[in-house]
Amino acid sequence: MTRFRIWRHFDYVLLAVTILLTAYGVVMIYSANLGSLDPDLADLWRRQAIMGAAGVGLILLLAAFPRNYQWLGDFWWLAYLLAVVLLVLVLFFGQSEIGEMRGWFDLGFFRLQPSFLAMNLLAISVGAILSQRRRKRSSPAPPLFGAPKTSVVEETAERPDLVNYLASAVMSFALAALVFLEPDMATAAVFVFMWLAMLLESDVEIRYLVLTAVVGLGALYPLWRLVGLLGFEYMHKRVLGFLNPRSNPNIEYQLEQAFIAIGSGGLWGQGLGQGASSRLRYLPVRHTDFIFAIIAEELGFAGVILLFVLYLVLFLRLLRIAVIAPDGFGRLLVTGTLAMILFQLVVNVGMNLGLLPVAGLPLPFISYGPAALLTTMIGIGMAENVAMRHRKLQF
Repeated sequence: MTRFRIWRHFDYVLLAVTILLTAYGVVMIYSANLGSLDPDLADLWRRQAIMGAAGVGLILLLAAFPRNYQWLGDFWWLAYLLAVVLLVLVLFFGQSEIGEMRGWFDLGFFRLQPSFLAMNLLAISVGAILSQRRRKRSSPAPPLFGAPKTSVVEETAERPDLVNYLASAVMSFALAALVFLEPDMATAAVFVFMWLAMLLESDVEIRYLVLTAVVGLGALYPLWRLVGLLGFEYMHKRVLGFLNPRSNPNIEYQLEQAFIAIGSGGLWGQGLGQGASSRLRYLPVRHTDFIFAIIAEELGFAGVILLFVLYLVLFLRLLRIAVIAPDGFGRLLVTGTLAMILFQLVVNVGMNLGLLPVAGLPLPFISYGPAALLTTMIGIGMAENVAMRHRKLQF
């Protein structure tokens, strides 16, 4: 009976909007590759739909897990160790179709991208570190009717101290560095943003925030030089291409085609499968990086607004769960997931509009990418687990 009663707190709105966003993405992937002569491209929407269905099942499984989310905090070290091992292995044994970047393992039926799974593991491990409670043992209680003396142990929540702050920073930047070496600068930035969001949510002292800002600004130039020393020229080219698109013909072409697609959509768009950018194959990677431009072209301003409304509902539901979470770990776990989705959304839309450098980050739930989709679904599942256990059952 208890197992069924916890479903009263399941966030059905969050599940519904997750399904709607996934379905939106499947439709747009289908439309972007409609009429493609490449059978692999023509079949991408079906693969995404299968992974979406598996992801929904994963959400329900994580939400209904017999033990609550707090047990994840007890094994944060194992989660972090798994992330490190996977990211190290992919550097040596990983595969890729993009230059010399090693980012995934080919498992035959599925391409495992450790950098995405590591985002979930980061939320667990860093969330546990920043929400650790100090146990304080009071003075022995006076004996009562001959009862033996005992000590009362109290658990008090406190702001992260210097040790927690430094530990979380080292853990986050270590994972970001491993992803950076693949090399994948954009995905590495997701880890940094997630850490910053969880740091702010942990009610850290102002002096630590100031320290973070100073060190971050001071590291920009050394990082720029390090990129050159490591030979990761594509990172330089993307940033310089953003500042001056004409310096990089490839980026200039991508941005021009994205602008044309977005500008030609109008209010209602040209219709599914009717956009010139998709039909005539003008826009590259139209089912991944630049799928937002396809949405604007084929569904117009109305389609874009619908997409943003769905995202807004998603973020509001995650914020609600973070607010009602019964403890700091649950709150940080949800904050990490929210930050992961938000950062990828802003970067993807920003690069389509020419407001940010071109980066290989997907549009959450929409861009084709089974690994990215399942990672996001895992985050939603953990958030649902927090929502279902935000209060004790009443009998």
